[in-house]
Amino acid sequence: MNPLNETVFEEHIAEYLAASPLYNQRTSSQFDIEHLVDYEMLEHFLQAQTATWQKLQNHFPGRETETVVAEINKFLNRGDSLLTLFHKGITIKGAKIRFMMPKPVLENEESNNYQLYLNNRFSVVRQMRYSTAAEDSGNELDLCILLNGLPFMTFELKNEGTGQNYGHGIYQYRFNRSPVNRMLRNCLVHFVMDNSYVFMTTKLNGDQTRFLPFNRESTNPLIEGEYPTAYMWQEILQADSLLDIIEHFIKRYKDEDGKYVVIFPRFHQLRAVRKLRKMVTEEGPGHNYLIQHSAGSGKTKSMAWLAHQLANMTNANHTPIFDSIIMVTDRIVLNRNMADDVINFETVAGTVKDIRRGSKNLATALNEGHRIIISTVQKFAFALKDLKRDSQRKYAIIVDEAHTAIGNESAKDLVNALSTDEDLRKMPDFNPDEYEDQTDALLAYMQVMRRMMSHISYFAFTATPKDKTYKLFGIQEGPDKGKAHDLYSMKQAIDEKFILDVLANYKSYLTMFELIEKNPTEDQKKLFEEKKALKVIYGELNKNAYIMLRKAHMILEHFMQHSINKIGHKAKAMVVCDSRRAAADYKRLLDRLIADNYDGKIKTLVAFSGEVEDSHGRKCTEANMNDGNVFDDGIREKFKEDDYKILIVAEKFQTGFDQPLLHTMYVDRMLGGIQCIQTLSRLNRCYPGKEDTMVIDFRNDHEKVQKAFQEYYTETTLEGDVDTQRIYTLKQDIEKWNLFNESEVEAVAKALVTKTGLNGVPTILKRIVDDRVMPLEDKEKDRYRKTVSRYVRQYGFLAQLIDFTDPDLERFYIFCKIFYKFLPYTKETLPMEILDLIDLDKLRIQMSYEGQLELEDEEQTLHSSRIGEPGQKKPDNELPVSEILDMANSPFAGLLNENDKILRQIWDAILSDPEVTDAFHAGNNYDILINIVREKFDEKVALEIEKYYNFAEILEKEQAFSLTLMRKFVDALAERTARNSSIPYNEDELKEILCNVLKEEFECLKNKLRSLTEIVDTFFFVLNAASIPQLDGVDGLIKTALNNVYTNSSIGLLEKRTYFNSLVAKYEAFLKKLYYLINNDEVPSNPKTPDKSPGLAECIFAFQCLKGLKYDTNESGQKFCQYLDLLRQWRNDEAHLSPNATEEEINAALKVVTSMYLFVVGNNITDLELSGVL
Repeated sequence: MNPLNETVFEEHIAEYLAASPLYNQRTSSQFDIEHLVDYEMLEHFLQAQTATWQKLQNHFPGRETETVVAEINKFLNRGDSLLTLFHKGITIKGAKIRFMMPKPVLENEESNNYQLYLNNRFSVVRQMRYSTAAEDSGNELDLCILLNGLPFMTFELKNEGTGQNYGHGIYQYRFNRSPVNRMLRNCLVHFVMDNSYVFMTTKLNGDQTRFLPFNRESTNPLIEGEYPTAYMWQEILQADSLLDIIEHFIKRYKDEDGKYVVIFPRFHQLRAVRKLRKMVTEEGPGHNYLIQHSAGSGKTKSMAWLAHQLANMTNANHTPIFDSIIMVTDRIVLNRNMADDVINFETVAGTVKDIRRGSKNLATALNEGHRIIISTVQKFAFALKDLKRDSQRKYAIIVDEAHTAIGNESAKDLVNALSTDEDLRKMPDFNPDEYEDQTDALLAYMQVMRRMMSHISYFAFTATPKDKTYKLFGIQEGPDKGKAHDLYSMKQAIDEKFILDVLANYKSYLTMFELIEKNPTEDQKKLFEEKKALKVIYGELNKNAYIMLRKAHMILEHFMQHSINKIGHKAKAMVVCDSRRAAADYKRLLDRLIADNYDGKIKTLVAFSGEVEDSHGRKCTEANMNDGNVFDDGIREKFKEDDYKILIVAEKFQTGFDQPLLHTMYVDRMLGGIQCIQTLSRLNRCYPGKEDTMVIDFRNDHEKVQKAFQEYYTETTLEGDVDTQRIYTLKQDIEKWNLFNESEVEAVAKALVTKTGLNGVPTILKRIVDDRVMPLEDKEKDRYRKTVSRYVRQYGFLAQLIDFTDPDLERFYIFCKIFYKFLPYTKETLPMEILDLIDLDKLRIQMSYEGQLELEDEEQTLHSSRIGEPGQKKPDNELPVSEILDMANSPFAGLLNENDKILRQIWDAILSDPEVTDAFHAGNNYDILINIVREKFDEKVALEIEKYYNFAEILEKEQAFSLTLMRKFVDALAERTARNSSIPYNEDELKEILCNVLKEEFECLKNKLRSLTEIVDTFFFVLNAASIPQLDGVDGLIKTALNNVYTNSSIGLLEKRTYFNSLVAKYEAFLKKLYYLINNDEVPSNPKTPDKSPGLAECIFAFQCLKGLKYDTNESGQKFCQYLDLLRQWRNDEAHLSPNATEEEINAALKVVTSMYLFVVGNNITDLELSGVL
C-alpha cells in the first residue's frame, strides 16, 4: 500500500477527530439515507433533554425518535433548512425539541444547559453513502460530519502523494455528485481538502459550482510533523468551533432575486471575528482594533458578523459588554451593501436600526439604546441637540474605510454624542473642578472629548491604512507594534482569485515634447518663478487640444479593437481625468469620434461635480451632458445598461464604486499612494468570464504605480512614533507672527464656547485681518494662512493621542479655526504670460512600458510621517524662459531630433537678417534666392563654428543634403513671405473646406477608412510633425498651396496652376515623410539601383495601399487607381497640365491630387498610431 494514499489521509483525520471532545466515529451503515439521520445519535441527544423526552414518551410511546425523524423530514421537504433546525428546533405536541446546544458561556457545569451541551455528539463517518439511486451506486463521500445524527458537512479528500489534489475533488463535486441529491442539497457546507489546500461551497450546482478557498494564507504554512491543512481538524472541526460556526457564522437569507442563499465564512473572516471577540472578552471596552482586509475580502460581511456577535457578548454578570454597536460610514450610497448584510444577518427582529438618513432618527436610536445602529458619520454632529445623554453606556463603533471615514471633528462629535459627564470624569488627568475659570473648565471638557474614551471601542476596517490609521487603531505595544490586528492581504486576495491583479496588464505612454522660445533675445530679461512657470507649462500641455484629440483616438480605438469583446462582449471602461474640464472635453471628443467612426455603436457617460466650462466655453453639467439627464447615483445605475460602455470621471467614482464589468481603465491624471490603489482597483472585481484587466496610463511613471501597490501587497508595519509635543511647536509658529494677542484669543474663544457675545466675534477678527494681515505681501499672507491651517488640521489628530489636558491648546484651536475663515485667500498667481513666449515644437506620444508590474512577496514598512512638524518652504528660483524650458525639456533631451534645434537657431538668425527679407519681397528668381540663403547660412555657421562644427562637417560631406537644406530654407522663406503678403492661414477653416470639397470623393470609402474629418486631421498632423530636414521642407508649401487654392476666392488661373504643379511635385516628398514617421527610416532604394535615391515609383511601392491599387477590383479601388495613374503622368510631364487648361480642368485635377494625399494618409492612420508618433 502506498503510505501516502488517500486512505491514510482519511484515517488520520477521522482518528484525530474521533479522539476529540464530543466526537465519535460512526459508519455509513448506521446512517439512514432515506430519512437523513443516524437514529442512535439523534436519540442520544433527545434523551438528554429529559423533560422533552418524557413528553415524547407520553404522546408517542415506542415511536419517540421515529416521530421526530418524520417531522424533521417534513420540515426539510417544505424547503426549510437544517440551519433553522439547529437554531430554533421544532415543537411537537408542546414538546420543544432542540437539535444542538451551543456551549453556554456564563453558566456553570452543573446547569442543565451545560449538561445538554456535553451531550452534543459530532460523528465523523468515513466513506459515507449518500444515495440509494442506481446512478449513484458505488458513490461515497470520503468524510461526513453529523451533529446529533444529522449530516451537515461533507468532504472530498485528496492525498497529493497519489498524484491527485484538490482540483480532482472539485471535479468530483461538480460532475459526479448530483446537486439535487436530497442529502447533498440539505447539508450546509461541502469541503474539498488535500494536504496543502482547502476549498468549500454551500451550494452544489453542477459545473457552475463555485468553490471558495478556506486557507490560512495564499499557501498554507508548513507544520512540523503534520499536514499543512491540519488546522482544519485541529481547530476548525473541533466541536466547540463547529457549534460556534453554526450558531454565529452560517447565515441563510433571501438574495435580491428572492432565492435563499447560505453563507459560510471564509477562513480570514472567521479568524478576524473570533480574534476580535477574544480580545474584547479579555480587554473590555475602551480599546481600538485595526482590521486590514483587502478588496475582495468580503469586508462588509465580516463587519456584519462582528456587529451581531459584539451585540450578543455579555459580562460575567450577564450585562452586555456593549450597549449598542454603531456602524459608521462616510457616505450613504457607497455602503448600501454593508447595511444589507447587517440586516440579512439579523436573527432577532428589531436588532438592526438603519438610520443613514435623518439625524433625529439617530438621536432616537441612541436614546432608546438600539442594539445595532447604522449611520453616516456626519449625522452625529446634527444629532447632538436631540440627545439626552443621561445614562452611561458602552459602545462598539465599527468603521468602514477607516483611513478616510472619521476625520478630526467627526471623531470629536462621535465621542460627544456617546459620552456623559460621568464618562468624562473617569478620564485620567481631567478634573473640571481644578479650573477656577469656568471657560477653562469648559475648554478642558471639549479637549477631553477628542481623546479615546474608556467606554468606546473602535473596530476600524480598511484595505489601505495610513500612518494615522495605524497610530489610532493599530497595535501599539509588543512585538507586533505598528501592525494591524488582523490582515488579509492584497496578495492573498489575488492568489485566491477574489480580485484580479490590475497590474498584470499595464501599458504606459510617455508624452514627449520639446518647447522653444519665440523671441529668445527679448525674453531673457523676463524672469519667472521656476515652479509656477513649470506648473503653467505642464498644465497647458495637458489641456492641449491636439494632444487630447490624439489620446481620445487612442482610447477609443483600443477599446473598440481590444476591450469591447472582453467578458463576453460586456466589458466596460473608465477614463480618469485630471479635471472637470478635461472630463467634459473628453466626453465631447469621444462622443464625436464614436458617431463619426463607429456609427454610434456605444455610448458614454460623464461624472463630475457641479458646473464647469469646457475648452469651448460651454457650460457643462452631468445632467446636460448625459443621456436621460442622469446625475450622481443615477449615473451608477445608467452605466449598468449594456449600451453604456465608457464612463469618464473626474474626482468621482474613483473610490467605493463596484462595477464588475469594468475591464479597462484609461488614466490621464497623476495618481499617487492610496489614491492610485483605490482608483486602479475599480477594475479588480471578479465576474464570470472576466479573466484579466487592462490599464492604459498616459500620465504616471510605472515604477511609482508599482511602488504604491507594493506598500499594501503583503503585510505592512508602521515604524516611528508621533510626538504630541509638536502641537506646541505649531502653536508657536503662529505666535511668532505676532498678529493677534492673548486677549483677542480669549474673547473669541469664550464667546464661541459660552455662546455669549457672538455678535462681537466678526468685528474682532476683521480688525485683526484689516489692520495686521492685509498690509502683508501676498506671499506672506499665503504663508501665514497655511501656518494657521496646519495647526487647525494637525491639532484635531494629535488631540486624540495626548494624555494630558491643556485648555490653552483648545482655546487656541477654537480661535484659529474661526480666524482661518476670515483670512484672505490669495489665489496663487501663475505666470500665464509665459505661454505667449513659447511654442510646442515637437510632440510624440510613445509607449514607455508594457507588461506586468510585478510585486514582491515581502513585508513592507510604512514610516510614520513627522505629523505636525512645521516645514520651511523653499523660495522659488526666478529664471529666464530659456532655463525654464531647459528644465521642461530635460526629460526628453536626446530622444527627439537634436539637429532640429540647431537648425531652428540658424533659421531664426536668417529670418531676422534684413537683406534676406528684402531679397524675398523683391521677387528675385529661385536661383538668386538659393545663393543668398546659402551665403547667409554659411555666414551664420562660420560665426559660431565651434557650436556647429559637427553639423558643418555633415554639410561638407553631404552636398545633396546641403542643397536640400538650402531649398528647404528658400521654400520656407517663400512660404513665410507669401503668408505675410497674402491671405491669412486658418488651419481649422481649411480643414473644414477640404472635408466639404472632398466629401463625395471619399463617400465610396466610408466603411473602409476612418471618417474624412479624422483623415484630414491626421493629414495636417503629418504636415506639422517633425521628421528629418530634407523631408520637412514640403510642409509649408503644401499648406500654402492648399490654403490659396481652396480659401482664396480671388486667386487667378495662373497662380492656381502654379500651386497645382507644386502639389504634384511635393507628393513624392510627402510620401517619404509619411514613411519616415511610420518606420523611423527612409524609403528604401530600388535593389536594382541601390546607389540611386528612391523616386516616386519607390515611394508608391513602399505603401501597400498604393501598390495594390492596380489589383483592386472594387469600384473605389479602380477610381483611385486612375487617380494615381494621372498623378504619375502629371509628375513625369514637366509641364504638368497644359498651359491652356481651363479652370474647370484645373479644379478637377486639384481634387485628384488632394484626394491622393488624403487617400494614403487614411490608409495609414493605424500604422502612425502603432509607431507611437500619432
